[in-house]
Amino acid sequence: MSQELQIKAHLLDLESKVDKNGHLYYRLSLQGMPGYYYAFNYNLPELTWKSLTTPHNWINRQVLITYQELPNRDNLGTFYKVKQIELV
Repeated sequence: MSQELQIKAHLLDLESKVDKNGHLYYRLSLQGMPGYYYAFNYNLPELTWKSLTTPHNWINRQVLITYQELPNRDNLGTFYKVKQIELV
């Protein structure tokens, strides 16, 4: 398993989605970052997940994200899997 990293940035967008297995997740867009960060409901503490359901509390705010960098399925890029997110 890869190590956990942290980033502090402004959250620009928070989009709710469902993966092919029916798991809910959020796709996060951060200021100055070219890729997306993915927050899955089964990966986050319940209280954190519930707080994301009100995106207006998060958009355009500075957040601290703990995440893992994982290779994409095709090994041609990086997948950013969120482990924790909090307002700064």
